[in-house]
Amino acid sequence: MKLRRVIACLIGMALVQFAYSQPFPKSSKYKVGMTWGPNITTIFGSELENPTPRVGMALGASFRQKLNKNLHFGAELNASFRGSNFNNGGTDAYNSIRFIYFDLPINLMFNTSGKDQNQFLTVGLEPAYQTRSEIFVLPDVKARYKDQFFKPFDVAALIGYHFDFYYFGLRPSVRWGLTNINDNLLLENVMPETGKNGVIQNFTFDLKFYF
Repeated sequence: MKLRRVIACLIGMALVQFAYSQPFPKSSKYKVGMTWGPNITTIFGSELENPTPRVGMALGASFRQKLNKNLHFGAELNASFRGSNFNNGGTDAYNSIRFIYFDLPINLMFNTSGKDQNQFLTVGLEPAYQTRSEIFVLPDVKARYKDQFFKPFDVAALIGYHFDFYYFGLRPSVRWGLTNINDNLLLENVMPETGKNGVIQNFTFDLKFYF
């Protein structure tokens, strides 16, 4: 199933590139487009134990406004698949938490390549709304807990570096969650023990393509 998703996303990205790709017009002040990319996500904090990274993705729409030759404004609306795996042993141990978020990253883009305007340092904030959460406990195949124990709103600080190529843009970036999304997480008869009122925060590294 995961392989099928990846193949479908790659095909979709190729079709979008064929249909919409164009260089950022130097005479234009703005550009509206699409964005897609894989991410590596995890959870950090004091509530959950032994988190390990999980691979997800983000897909959405983007807007970019030229303020002047050295400064651009960017905004996006994305659906992102996030979460974390956990290395907590066998039966009755939580081993995966998965989220779906709607993200609204807002950033400033600082030109670092002079008059060429093809490389930018990006910094900003990313408000996000969680639409789904799932907690998996071994040996269950299906999620044992759904849409419980996590606050719906999150805000992350983001920093990245954007490259403009002829047909697309490419941006690696890091998103560090600023808010505690723990909402009285208490799993019954599940190890390691929860309910410590500890911190749970999101962390994401992503590599997005802009068309």
